[in-house]
Amino acid sequence: MRKSIEDILYNRRHDPATLPLRAALRIVSLFYGAGIRLRNMLFDRKWLKTYGIPCRVISIGNITAGGTGKTPVTIMTARLLVSAGYLVAVVSRGYGRKSQGIHFVSDASGALASPAEAGDEPHLIASSLPGVPVVVGKDRSAAAITAFLRFEPDIILLDDAFQHRRLRRDADIVTLDAENPFGSGRLLPRGILRESPKALSRAQAVIVTRCSDDLQYADTERMVRAYNPGIAVFRSRHVSRSLRKPWSREKLELSIIAGQKAAALSNIGNPASFHRTLESLGAGIVLKRSMSDHHRYQSGTVERIREEALRSGADFLVMTAKDERNLPEDYRPSGRIPEYVLDIEAVLEGDEEKYLGVVLMRR
Repeated sequence: MRKSIEDILYNRRHDPATLPLRAALRIVSLFYGAGIRLRNMLFDRKWLKTYGIPCRVISIGNITAGGTGKTPVTIMTARLLVSAGYLVAVVSRGYGRKSQGIHFVSDASGALASPAEAGDEPHLIASSLPGVPVVVGKDRSAAAITAFLRFEPDIILLDDAFQHRRLRRDADIVTLDAENPFGSGRLLPRGILRESPKALSRAQAVIVTRCSDDLQYADTERMVRAYNPGIAVFRSRHVSRSLRKPWSREKLELSIIAGQKAAALSNIGNPASFHRTLESLGAGIVLKRSMSDHHRYQSGTVERIREEALRSGADFLVMTAKDERNLPEDYRPSGRIPEYVLDIEAVLEGDEEKYLGVVLMRR
């Protein structure tokens, strides 16, 4: 489960040394919340300018800071739309990339940029969606306009753009982690909320991600409908598809790690979900190395983790596809311990046609 700074400080709540920091977090959180409310009010009253594009625009985002499975849902949605016959392009900010301005990650012919140039998540999206153009830009309105002029798609998917309100959209899809949908209920930096759950009132659909428990789903749906009674609520789960050696396309059977000892490496927003997935495949985790979200590895760091994995008695080192895209440029596989990437996909449980209906229905 993702923890905010205050969650960590809670375990030291009786320590007087933490009181100034906790007080500062409350103050900053209050100012942050006031700023978010003011900004939303200005957009709601149309006092802040918005821009439209002459194609359908769909935002897929969240209201918490990372770790909700948003990228797999973006990939899943794009695949459903392509299968339905639509021309799709994906636009993302490209967090952590080295390139500047608007950058083409891929086009109909394939990849055009490295992970460092694209950002890890846009590169992952492009690799998972051959033939679907992916464009990154800090100014997502300009990036979306560029994508439309260059590729003329029927639909543009905006990755992680629920709070980016300058660009008008036809539908907002919000992803919520079933295990921690609203965190502690506190705004950043005190909690993990980017904005109040009341913001769900402007969304057309919620996807409850990583959800395998009926009661958990029912509880989350009930909380969502308290903020938006008429919203469409869907359920998805993450499915392990295959293992690969880093940067290899050859798929290996998942069964090869069953009953084996694993060293787990992750730089995602919710590493606990990755650990549970490995355990569900029968692997016993003897070492966990959870780096910060989007962490870019140096050669020395990779080598130290390999040494730790060997000392822990691990039979192999396994990482996420996001880690793979942050490996150093001079990465070479180790000859001392097998290294794998676990590929995971989001799968919608229930009526795909109903979901497409929400995505394609104009406001």
